[in-house]
Amino acid sequence: MKDIRSAIAAIALVVGGAVVAAAQQPAQTPSPRAHQRGMQDSTRKHFGGRGFGPGAMQKQLFKGITLSDAEKTNIKNVHTKYEAQMKALREQFKPQMKAARQARQRGDTAALKNLWAQTSAQREQTKKLLEAERNDLRGALAAEHRAQFDANVKQLEQRVAQRANKEFKRGGRASADSRPRA
Repeated sequence: MKDIRSAIAAIALVVGGAVVAAAQQPAQTPSPRAHQRGMQDSTRKHFGGRGFGPGAMQKQLFKGITLSDAEKTNIKNVHTKYEAQMKALREQFKPQMKAARQARQRGDTAALKNLWAQTSAQREQTKKLLEAERNDLRGALAAEHRAQFDANVKQLEQRVAQRANKEFKRGGRASADSRPRA
């Protein structure tokens, strides 16, 4: 009987010590990847499950098109052709994007408007590169898929125009100077 009491007391002591030790451990912070996944989930919820981000535009451009193996290879080659140029533009654009993010967080609309004007040439260069890539992607498709691709491009452009119009009406980028300062 005495041995059983001693064993129970020893177990209670070990469990109690483990609880105290666990309570003294610093709180674990989620990894940056976990935070990023959380951001993607919240973005997905915010935009109603529509995919934004890498690959989203391609999904929209090739919607309703079943690609052959040859077309897939051609498309991959087009992406490879433009990959270095796109990466260079993104790297070149990073400081301005960081400054814009900081200005947005501060509520500094004047700085945002200034940055928007400064990045006009870079945005135009990016737009031209995207158009060239889109034309090459169209050329990589078989003739029977080009009509669907053109319809998807038109639909995508309409969505972009509608979104820009909504931002303008609610005081987005186009009228950043008319918003009240925080």
